[in-house]
Amino acid sequence: MTRAEAIVEVLEATTADRRWAMTAFSRYRLCELLEIKPYVRYDGEVDGDPAALLDEAVRVAEQIDVPIEDLSWRLALGDTLRTAAADIRRVRDACDV
Repeated sequence: MTRAEAIVEVLEATTADRRWAMTAFSRYRLCELLEIKPYVRYDGEVDGDPAALLDEAVRVAEQIDVPIEDLSWRLALGDTLRTAAADIRRVRDACDV
């Protein structure tokens, strides 16, 4: 998730029309669920498909074994990962048009 966030942050900062900002809500919600600070320095590679990275994270999240009282958190995490990936795809596809 952190790598996907860093990739989108670069796109957001370098695109003149600021359309990547439309992905901010779902990305911020994801950071909140995972207790990750948004807009922190990321020292890894910032290339790749952020939506595909989030899809991979969905598959991992679905495998997390949690106690019943944390099940709603895991479900919210999966939903938020899917939403963030869909938002990224929507903006990316609109940029390609």
